[in-house]
Amino acid sequence: MKMRKICLGFYNFCITIPDRLYPFAEEIEGQKVRFRAAYNQALARIQEERGYGRYGAFLVTYRGVCHVAGAVLFIGFSALVARDFFGSDVAIYVMLAMATLALIFQEFYLQPKTHGQMKLHSAVDLMSWVVPFGVYLFIHLH
Repeated sequence: MKMRKICLGFYNFCITIPDRLYPFAEEIEGQKVRFRAAYNQALARIQEERGYGRYGAFLVTYRGVCHVAGAVLFIGFSALVARDFFGSDVAIYVMLAMATLALIFQEFYLQPKTHGQMKLHSAVDLMSWVVPFGVYLFIHLH
């Protein structure tokens, strides 16, 4: 039970990184706020206008940029781990494939179930991760 709680805590930490780093200001009760409070305010405003599970083009784009940055960091980390710990460049392909499968599960099962995420948003999120993986593979296999 403790391990499950640790895993869920880590998962929630990872998926809320864009929320905590949200650089745009929002106004709450006459005060300008940033970061998580501003993100939550922007999300609440959009969902009030458009309904639960909707993020709007601006937040989807912002989160997509964060996902691309995360994908680039993941590729760099995977390259280091593959060479240093496994001693093989093949390991990075396995790590990217496993990450892609985990992302498909997250985007098309977990996120819709827990956050009411729309399928189009799931597809955009998945592409923002998988396209950098594909670019990396294309560059290194040619």
